[in-house]
Amino acid sequence: MATTSTKKRKETGARLRKERERLGYSSRQIAQLLGVPMDVYERFENGEADPGIYRMPRLAACGFDVLYIITEERHLVIEEENELLMRFRELSQRGRTSIFTTLDALERLAPNIRRQWRKRFR
Repeated sequence: MATTSTKKRKETGARLRKERERLGYSSRQIAQLLGVPMDVYERFENGEADPGIYRMPRLAACGFDVLYIITEERHLVIEEENELLMRFRELSQRGRTSIFTTLDALERLAPNIRRQWRKRFR
C-alpha cells in the first residue's frame, strides 16, 4: 500500500512542478508564498512530501489549476479568461489597482453584477 501512496505523491509533485513552470514562477517564489522553507517545497515537487489540502487555496489564488494537481484533470478555461489573465499580468501595479477600483465601483452601482459575472464566466 505504501508504494501506491509514494507513486501518487510523485505524480502529484510532478503536476505541481508542471503548473509552477507553466505559470512562470520559480520554486523559491512558491515556497515563500506557501510559507515553507525551500527544501520542504522541493520535497513537495519531488513527491517526498504531501503539500496538503490547506495549501491549495494559496496556489489557486496564484493561478494554479488545483484540480489538475490533485486529479490530473484540467479545469477547462475559456479563451477569454486566458486573454484577461495574460493582459492583467502585463499591467503595472497602478493598472491592476485601477482594475480593482473599477470592479469595486461596478459592484456598488449594480449589486447583482458579481452574481451575473460568476454565472457568465464559470
